[in-house]
Amino acid sequence: MSRIWVIATNTFREAVRDRILNSILFFAVLLLGISLGLREVSIGDTDKVVRGVALGGVSFLATLVALFLGVSLVYKEIERRTIYTLAAKPLARWQLLLGKYVGVWITLAVEVLLLFGLYVLIVSPQQGLPGMPLFVAALMLMVELSLLAAWAMLFSTFASPVTATAYSVSIYLIGHFADDLHLFGERADPGAFRTLVLSLYRVVPNLETFNLRAEAVHGVAVPWSEVAWSTAYGAGYTTAVLCTAMLVFSKRDFK
Repeated sequence: MSRIWVIATNTFREAVRDRILNSILFFAVLLLGISLGLREVSIGDTDKVVRGVALGGVSFLATLVALFLGVSLVYKEIERRTIYTLAAKPLARWQLLLGKYVGVWITLAVEVLLLFGLYVLIVSPQQGLPGMPLFVAALMLMVELSLLAAWAMLFSTFASPVTATAYSVSIYLIGHFADDLHLFGERADPGAFRTLVLSLYRVVPNLETFNLRAEAVHGVAVPWSEVAWSTAYGAGYTTAVLCTAMLVFSKRDFK
């Protein structure tokens, strides 16, 4: 466990120093500031417009960070050939990958806390302190990011960064349209295509399960039973994907 923690803390330090990550966080802060300006040009309930744009931007940029970290960190070890040094130590490959993931998870947790803290700091002076739905939405976003990072790390164990990024973005898009995919499959004619679509629906995660931005914007309380089920679903799916990644990584030939 100590070896995994050492790798995790080193991964966290490396991620924090990354310029691309800092640039994404800068744009997140900029977007939060710009969202306040929408009060002057929007029609209707301006407070909800501001909250919707701000939370949508935070979610999108946080997703970029999760995918970027998940895809790049393992590849960097291979590109720099530090993987050979690590392989020579009494360290199993699964411990290396798990340590990397824990470091990514810590980075994402700090990022979510920072972004939502900035959201509260920037929006509260105009709209007052947010209610519990906002913090539940932040929790569900963290569950989604954890799953996306696991998928990105899985793809990075056997594919180039460009290919792994394409696969990860595909999972993100399909996951958020999973319900539509299921509906499309149910309405399709019986046959191979219908079977393929429904099989794809069963394999990919339903990321809309974790999307509670609308509830946060409108201040709608979410039943805790639903939150618990979504969290358990995300944790179980993440564990399965991460175990698959460790298995693939342990069998990869770096020669």
